[in-house]
Amino acid sequence: MPYVLPPMHTLRTFESVARLRSFTAAAEELHLTVSAVSHQIRALETFYGTKLLQRSPRDVALTHAGKALRDVVEACLDRLAAVGRTLRHPQPHRLSLSAPPSFVSRWLMPRLSGFLGAHPEVDFRLHATTQLIDLDADDVDFAIRYGDGEWPGLHSEKLFDEELFPVATAAYLQKSHIRDLGDLGNATLLRDDFVRWEDWLSQTDSPIDAKASGPVYGDSSLLLQAAEAGQGVALGRSVLVADALASGALARVGSRSREAGGAYYLVQSAMTQSTSAMDAFRRWLMSTAQGERA
Repeated sequence: MPYVLPPMHTLRTFESVARLRSFTAAAEELHLTVSAVSHQIRALETFYGTKLLQRSPRDVALTHAGKALRDVVEACLDRLAAVGRTLRHPQPHRLSLSAPPSFVSRWLMPRLSGFLGAHPEVDFRLHATTQLIDLDADDVDFAIRYGDGEWPGLHSEKLFDEELFPVATAAYLQKSHIRDLGDLGNATLLRDDFVRWEDWLSQTDSPIDAKASGPVYGDSSLLLQAAEAGQGVALGRSVLVADALASGALARVGSRSREAGGAYYLVQSAMTQSTSAMDAFRRWLMSTAQGERA
């Protein structure tokens, strides 16, 4: 069914008045008369059937309804402006990616040279952050996200499922006489905010009631660095510990594991037009991930 919306120019005028808190300043910004601005605001208030602004001789204040409308209008105009920049000025060789720091350092960086070496023409920009950024507003092409793959306005493709299992250095395991899960009572259990040891032990029916008494690290990459430094046993995330297990820097404790409950996804805005650089990166990343899942 068609959208029932007020005229676009009235929303633009309302945003200007709400931002500048002045009919006169908004009129100057939009190259309109103050009378025209007032007329458009009245038309918008008539459309919604409620007062949006309270005007005084010295200021303009937003009503509760006005504040709610301002937030929505600002977000919509930001998205329209971002899409407009992409449509007017496509940059086929520019590629920007946002990803969690732990994924960047533990998985992406050791493999990224394969893509960059094959595509020297790509102007690649990487943003390592734990924040779920707005891809349209921040003009970012792709993001790596962890979750269930359902994010409004985004198209997602699964890269990896993930499992959790204990890891430590071989030297630490030997020193602490740890051969299997039943020996974890001898261990310092390193922790982060991703999953609690108590939950993992309970869900895997492990034979001990270990007390998580070790230090807490605020990032999964730091947690694994601590394990690699011989500080104790960490709950390893399968994607992040793959290289360390392959090189022997870390070893598994026992054979039990459990699903982490989420997966890594490559996501992009549903409104983004793919460029040649984006297509090349998607093909490389999906192929690399598929090869490691096999």
